[in-house]
Amino acid sequence: MMDVRILDARLPACQLGEGAYWDAPTASLYWVDIIGRSVHRYSPDKRAHQTWVVSREVSFAYPKDRRLVLCMADGVYHLDLESGEETPIALLDLPKDHRLNDGKLDPQGRLWVGTINTADDPSPTAALYLLRGDHLEEVEGGYANANGKAWSLDGRVMYHADTARNTIWQYDYDSETGVALNKRVFVKTGENSPDGLCLDNDGNVIAAMYGSSSLNVFSPRGDLLERLDLPVPNPTSCVLAGNALFITTAFDGLDNEQRQRFPLSGQVFVIDSYCK
Repeated sequence: MMDVRILDARLPACQLGEGAYWDAPTASLYWVDIIGRSVHRYSPDKRAHQTWVVSREVSFAYPKDRRLVLCMADGVYHLDLESGEETPIALLDLPKDHRLNDGKLDPQGRLWVGTINTADDPSPTAALYLLRGDHLEEVEGGYANANGKAWSLDGRVMYHADTARNTIWQYDYDSETGVALNKRVFVKTGENSPDGLCLDNDGNVIAAMYGSSSLNVFSPRGDLLERLDLPVPNPTSCVLAGNALFITTAFDGLDNEQRQRFPLSGQVFVIDSYCK
């Protein structure tokens, strides 16, 4: 059994932590609190933490050219780290109760992002998008919650978590063009809801199972290899950095009794030796 620990008890709990991203050049972990409208950066080596509060719900962030690229409620923005100015890159005219959701970079650095219908009884009116220049291209509609994404080690397969349908899809992926084709079921997760995805060094798909207190590890064939138990119910995203696996979580939706039962909800966790 792998040991799971809090990354740093000094870090603030996130209402809806999401978007774990590892920046190798600076050895820093980025994540967001969607509802808290904040972006976080943490250096494990230095135990240094920095936060940026932004104007809208933010679902993913990563550094580029001394700025941050942000997936916010209505589109993709640049954030100037010195001035705090937010500059739109590509905006969407979304229906009521819709916002951008989890984002991910493909192996060539292209930004993929989904949207989510946050209504109590959501219809499948959300979609999956690809950022091309200053335009968000709709790749596929028909989702209620277009969520986590990951790519095979050779870049030829794209995985996509369809949270509302408890399904992870896979596509044939052209790394040169960014085109995803031949959608098919990778795995049905039963009553469990897949959220963020990442790959391990063996090409297995690690899925944060929201509401299930676990990460599930699937082989490239879709076989469940392992369940990694967590001390909180709502893991949201994960990212591998060397041997370590970082995990964001959320306390959103928990009532007072559940908050008392799971006091670590919203913290960032790490498995230090996921890859041995």
